[in-house]
Amino acid sequence: DPLASIHPSAVIGPSVSIGPFAVIAQGAIVGAGTRIGPHTVLGRDVSVGAGSLLYAGVTVGDRCVVGQRCIFHSGVVIGADGFGFAPHPDGWVKIEQLGAVRIGDDVEIGANTCIDRGALDDTVIGNGVKLDNLIQIGHNVRIGDHTAMAGCVGVAGTAVIGARCTVGGGAIVLGHLTLADGVNISAATVVTRSI
Repeated sequence: DPLASIHPSAVIGPSVSIGPFAVIAQGAIVGAGTRIGPHTVLGRDVSVGAGSLLYAGVTVGDRCVVGQRCIFHSGVVIGADGFGFAPHPDGWVKIEQLGAVRIGDDVEIGANTCIDRGALDDTVIGNGVKLDNLIQIGHNVRIGDHTAMAGCVGVAGTAVIGARCTVGGGAIVLGHLTLADGVNISAATVVTRSI
């Protein structure tokens, strides 16, 4: 669209569609056949693989990587700062979040789901992962291939979830825990120990 803003250094593949008021920042790469919806923002040095679909109002933060054939619904935010603060007598001190987010191929992410960038290493979402609406994935989380999560799940920072797991709606996984491959968590469960 003529109202899109595309930095001259961005690399746009063939047959890409970019909607009005979308912003493609410096150094971004958009693969062939990808569709970018209106008001979607790709930050500096973002990479989006071929054949992906980003609906209206998606934000992908600087240096994040999106695989091929991904679908992100409206309001998805990839690469916001993780919830990293250190206590101080005068309040809280923000800890710089230096990592990024790496998302595999064939991932679908529901509306208004947020995936935080890593504090040091990257947050990693495996191939074929399916995330429903209103999910929060904390910094440095790792989710294995083909895992699926229903709406309103929360995964705290540095948790590791294996491949082909399922997590029911409204469930919570506490930080620094590990779920092995093939674990099934029922709706509204609070996971307080590794499984």
